Amino acid sequence: MVLCTRPYMSEFFNSFRRDEDGGWTCVSNVTVDHPRGRIQVSAGTKLFPGTLFMGVDLATWLDAEMKNKDSWKHQG
Repeated sequence: MVLCTRPYMSEFFNSFRRDEDGGWTCVSNVTVDHPRGRIQVSAGTKLFPGTLFMGVDLATWLDAEMKNKDSWKHQG
């Protein structure tokens, strides 16, 4: 699933902090266009894998994208 285009992936990803408990915390307000509509995440929002936020499991997606982070600079 693609939540935003690759040139903006780093900006989106950097809006979150991976926490020791396996969750993600949004550290700055971020908006992303998704096939289900625009998703806005406010700073301070806590996301956990397996939990839907506006119909999308953003935490699981962030986990997967963290593994692909090095490839972002090669795509456009």
